Amino acid sequence: MQAKVMTFSAAIILLAIVAFIPTLQLPSAEEVSTFIGPRLWPLSLLTALLGLGGFLLLATWRDGRKNTGEEEESSPNEANIKTGKVTQTIAANRHWLLMLVAVLYTILMQAIGFLFATIIFTFFGTLLMGARHWVAILATVIVAVVLIQGVFSYLLGIPLP
Repeated sequence: MQAKVMTFSAAIILLAIVAFIPTLQLPSAEEVSTFIGPRLWPLSLLTALLGLGGFLLLATWRDGRKNTGEEEESSPNEANIKTGKVTQTIAANRHWLLMLVAVLYTILMQAIGFLFATIIFTFFGTLLMGARHWVAILATVIVAVVLIQGVFSYLLGIPLP
């Protein structure tokens, strides 16, 4: 398992380094008439991706050196999966379901508008991530909608569909 994680983190680091080249060719804030240029967001994400990929690589390498000779324990997710067949199927395919919800979000955004599509996406995304308490789900939906609406519409002045 350690080799897979190290390979994944090395691939993430390589992807971030390669993606820096076209990102640096985007215009900066000084070259456009907006407060924040088109380069800032991709550059911020790539910097975070590079840092987190490096952290994952180093943490995996350190844990591998510390745990040499010990048996690998089962992951906590395996212990938390309920015995029901439907629950196991959802847990095993959670990543695919989340990608499907993201695609449906982009389609819904054009059909019903940004605000309602964001509410629906955040609700189902929160459920797929494992939240079961209605207070937590409601708080997540409200905070996500307020933050996204506030940042894009009011702070950045970007019109949303």
